[in-house]
Amino acid sequence: MELVRLEEQPETIDLRMACGVFAKVMRVRKAHTVIPQHSHSFDHVSNVVRGAVRLWRDDVLDGDYQGPCGITIKAHVKHLFETLVDDVLILCVHDIGTAEEVSIEEEHQIVGDV
Repeated sequence: MELVRLEEQPETIDLRMACGVFAKVMRVRKAHTVIPQHSHSFDHVSNVVRGAVRLWRDDVLDGDYQGPCGITIKAHVKHLFETLVDDVLILCVHDIGTAEEVSIEEEHQIVGDV
């Protein structure tokens, strides 16, 4: 597997909005970049604003999604994205209520020398 260099990793912005809405914006520059598998305590929506992604849920290939589209991710389901084209924009929207941040149950990081 070819790893993506640090300078090509996704750019992220965390947005805290009114009424407990939290959004993570991810701009992914290179095709075939993997957003590591993770799960949350609550349902959320991952919006592919621009580009295309491949999605796995609980290690099972779910399919390919072309933006613009919204994908509902159920609570406790591990999910992993791979970008299929350059310059993908993903907006993950969470209802976090009064919490300080999004609850992540599990998170897997890809580590290696590049």
